Amino acid sequence: MGKRPIPRKEKSIFFTRVDALRPHDPPLGVAPAADNNVMKVTKSCLFVRPASGSIYGGRFSMSWWATTVLPFVFVFFSVVEYISYRHDSSVNGYSAGAIAHYLENWYYPVGISAVFLIFCFWLFIPWRTQLPVIFNRRTRKVTYLARGKIASQSWDCLEAYIKDVTTFAAGGAPINEGVLTLAIPYAEHDHQQSDDRLRIGISATKDADEAFFNRGIYGAAMIWEYIRLYMREGMITLPPSSALSNYRATSVRECVSLWSPFRMFRSRSWWKRLLAPFLFPVAAPVLWLITVGDLLYMGLDRILPRRKWPQELIDACDGIWDGRI
Repeated sequence: MGKRPIPRKEKSIFFTRVDALRPHDPPLGVAPAADNNVMKVTKSCLFVRPASGSIYGGRFSMSWWATTVLPFVFVFFSVVEYISYRHDSSVNGYSAGAIAHYLENWYYPVGISAVFLIFCFWLFIPWRTQLPVIFNRRTRKVTYLARGKIASQSWDCLEAYIKDVTTFAAGGAPINEGVLTLAIPYAEHDHQQSDDRLRIGISATKDADEAFFNRGIYGAAMIWEYIRLYMREGMITLPPSSALSNYRATSVRECVSLWSPFRMFRSRSWWKRLLAPFLFPVAAPVLWLITVGDLLYMGLDRILPRRKWPQELIDACDGIWDGRI
């Protein structure tokens, strides 16, 4: 079967490759796999996280990095404060001691850390307001809520596209990321006769071994095959999650265990165990600060309000779940 035509709206200079897909097309030749791009799986509904929920929320997201960097910012400016103490002690004759000097100027590291967190706080909004894409096996419907309005489409008529997206790393080097885009008919309230499409992005699977070595569109194909397998055969046939870590921390013990520097001594790779004694003095302080950041993120996850699901979205999954953990 030849390739399906690609609508102009699905193309961009940032998309190096776009493939059009339909639910009943032949297999793509990749293994179905999902990681934290799936929120929950039940007998009749699959809850998939939109791309914004993966980019802005959860471990290794933008909001997680902002929170994890916070302890580093605090420690850095605390060290600067200690350097200031040494200068005052040797040049200005300050004699009260390092702790007293720090207590007199504690608001500098604390204040700068607080300002940093405030400036990054906008990253938390998409994380706390995310809503899932719901695939209902019983009704054969795909449902999403956008701009306060439910958008729904029959699974059998769904338009999907997998894309290779070129982005740029901090150093300027181009990197490829994959995204699965669902195109669902959607009309604004004042344009009821419009034939526009609501485009919903879903992040590609990244943690699976095959996706790690085949960045980009390959991972998007894997999550598409995962969704198709669920809609075709149900949850019992789905492979286990490929996620290397939980989307959110479940306990203090998990945070400490995940980032423990002593894990390198128990690595399965002999060369990692060989390098562990040399890397430990450098890696341990960094990993301990990351642990503190991960614990802060867990606290924010439990404290910050989360968007309440509209009743229409709860009804779309037959009342099985309302988003609460």
